[in-house]
Amino acid sequence: MSSAAPRNRRPSLRVMMILVGLIILAMPISGLYLFRIYENELVRQTETELIAQAALIGAMYKSEVLKISGPGYGRRLSGFSAAGASGPYRLMPPRLDLSRDAILERGIHYRPSLYDPDPVALEAAAHLEAILDEAGRTTLSSVVLLDFHGLVVGGKRGQGLSLSDNPEVSEALSGNYYSVLRTRDTRKWVSLSSPERGARFRVFFAMPVMNRDRLIGVVYLSRTPREVLKALYHQEAKNLILSAILTMGLMAAISLISSLMIVGPVKRLAAEAKSVAEGGQGGFSDKAPLIVVRELAELRAVVADMAERLRRRSDYLKAFASGVSHEFKTPLTSIKGAMELISEHGSSMDEATRIRFENNIKNDLDRLEKLVMRLLALARAEAVDPAGDDRANAIELSQNLVAHYRQQGFTVGLETSLDSLELSVSTDVLETVLRNLIDNSRDSGADRIKLEIGLDGLQKNGIIRSTDNGPGIPPEAVDSIFKPFFTTRKNSGGTGLGLSLARTLLLPYRGELQWAGNDPGAVFIVTLPLSK
Repeated sequence: MSSAAPRNRRPSLRVMMILVGLIILAMPISGLYLFRIYENELVRQTETELIAQAALIGAMYKSEVLKISGPGYGRRLSGFSAAGASGPYRLMPPRLDLSRDAILERGIHYRPSLYDPDPVALEAAAHLEAILDEAGRTTLSSVVLLDFHGLVVGGKRGQGLSLSDNPEVSEALSGNYYSVLRTRDTRKWVSLSSPERGARFRVFFAMPVMNRDRLIGVVYLSRTPREVLKALYHQEAKNLILSAILTMGLMAAISLISSLMIVGPVKRLAAEAKSVAEGGQGGFSDKAPLIVVRELAELRAVVADMAERLRRRSDYLKAFASGVSHEFKTPLTSIKGAMELISEHGSSMDEATRIRFENNIKNDLDRLEKLVMRLLALARAEAVDPAGDDRANAIELSQNLVAHYRQQGFTVGLETSLDSLELSVSTDVLETVLRNLIDNSRDSGADRIKLEIGLDGLQKNGIIRSTDNGPGIPPEAVDSIFKPFFTTRKNSGGTGLGLSLARTLLLPYRGELQWAGNDPGAVFIVTLPLSK
């Protein structure tokens, strides 16, 4: 009762959506200035203009060069498709995207070259100098002509220097057109009505001038795109008003649709969660409603997955309880039967028969004790809360295990190229896991086991690979070896909890235990993150 009243006084999600929609409607024009897509289109518009200018200038440059030198001029590019270069069309769509391309540092890089500028390119550039200067005054573009080595032959500065260290020029020298963005000095204030552009970056475009498969030179242009505010300033008033009305209508529609897409699915999710909590059979349907926002669909998927995990956990506990009952019932029944026989016929039993029954009781009691200890260890493993500073040295621990099992007459080999390997796991846990693997190998008939320690391919996880010379895992048991109480050695005292316990111990530390086949005996791989 006390928690219901405050909840009822909270605004509903529909009301909150309407309020948010109204706030957005009050500032549609200011939102236009923040549209990244508009700024991106201005950049692409500038790039398209530079491509068109470069194509025209490149054609003139090519014509002048071929007049002076003839058709064999230029540097042949190996692997360049002459057929494609001389085809009827050579489309050059704009490539720049502000959401994807990095903005490089300000300025381009000039450097001295071992070569002298090509004389043919110098003469051709001189013929075009007046035309390019006039074009630059009109288009506000910077025009530079390069020869086939990337040396400046035409432009206002850098004559004879190389620009090949710039990525766009380097690409053009390989036969590919390329564009980049570079920052520019924007400390100077520029009025909205001024023809000067005030964007914070500049577009640089380099286009190869080709004669079939020969590179004649490079046309290198740059220009500052229009700033978003200046572009809007030059728009007609009616366009801005129409844009504002359209935006307001769209935002109103979005608010209404969002309300329908959120409130309904939330109510359905609450009803399904309540059904699961009350033990209903309906629960979550297989698919989320079609009209639902992505976040709610993800939330529903997570909640449905949680409900499914809880169901599987409940089924696991039922099966586990059934398995525990069965595992305890068998030795208890055997003990009870043996005790009754000894009680009723002990006086008339021969010594050998009585000793056999007593040994059976002792073996069953030992099995019960082992089961209890393994169950306690499994319970502790499932409730473990790993500390952030847990750190185990796998090399040192393995060396200790080698010495320990050598004293017991069992051979444990160790192979590693590392001097030390610290893993993000408790030393006790890692020791328990390795002991279980070694004991399983010994109990299954192996007389030696090899531990190989190293790193995975990404150098982020430690890998411990164990290989024994025992009979291996039979094919029919592969799918069950990690299930609790599954064992092929029940008659010899196996509990079927060793591998299940080892895998459960590793889970809180983001570790894994996997069977990797037989080679010739069983091969298991332990994977654990490196200690940070």
